[in-house]
Amino acid sequence: MRVAPLTGLLAVALTVVGFLLFGDTPDVDAPGAEVRSYYDDHQAQTAVSLYLLVLAAVFFVLFAAHLARVVRALRTGGDWLHRAVAAGGVLIAVGFLVGASLSLALLDLSDKESAADASLQALNALSEDFFIPFVGGMGLMLLAAGLATVRAEAAPWPRWLSWAAVVLGVLVFVPWVGFFAFMLAGLWVAAVSVLLARRPSGAPASSPGPAPGGTS
Repeated sequence: MRVAPLTGLLAVALTVVGFLLFGDTPDVDAPGAEVRSYYDDHQAQTAVSLYLLVLAAVFFVLFAAHLARVVRALRTGGDWLHRAVAAGGVLIAVGFLVGASLSLALLDLSDKESAADASLQALNALSEDFFIPFVGGMGLMLLAAGLATVRAEAAPWPRWLSWAAVVLGVLVFVPWVGFFAFMLAGLWVAAVSVLLARRPSGAPASSPGPAPGGTS
C-alpha cells in the first residue's frame, strides 16, 4: 500500500477531530463578553484544535497534489483539470489557515483587558462566517476530479465515485445544502484516498471499457 494517497484520509481525520474540539463556539451574533468568556475558558482545547487544522491544511495540499498527478495521467485531465484539482487543495488550505489565524487572535485577546468587547464580537462574527474558502476549495477539487474521471476510459476508481464527485462538487455551492455536501465530500476524499493507496503503482483501478464503435 502506498503512503502518498493516504494524506487525504489523514487530512479528513485531522479536520474532523479539529472541528469537534472546537465545540459549541459562540454564535455569530454573540456579545463580546460571551466570546471572551468562551475562549478564556477553552484555551487549551482551542489551541489543540487549531494545531490539528493547520496540519490538516498541509495534508490537504499534499493529497490534492497527488490527486492532480492521477488526473493529469488521464487523457481527459491532462490539459487543465489537474490544475483545478491542485488549486482546490490550495484553497482548502488557505481557508483552514486563515480561519485558524482568526481563532488564534480570539484566543490571544480573550484574556486581554484592553481588548474591547466590540472588537471581540466583530472578530468572532468574521471567524464564524469564514468557511467559504475551504468549502469552495473542496467543491472545486471534487468537481474537477469528477469531470476528468467521468470521461476517462480507465478511471482510477469506480465510475460511481466520479459521478458522486461531480454531484457533491456542485452541491457544495448550493446555499443551505453546501454544509452537508461538504461533510459528504470528506467521506469521498477518505474513500478515494484508500482506493488510490491500494491501487497498483502505474495501473488503473478499473479496466477500460470497449472503445466506441469497436468490434469484439
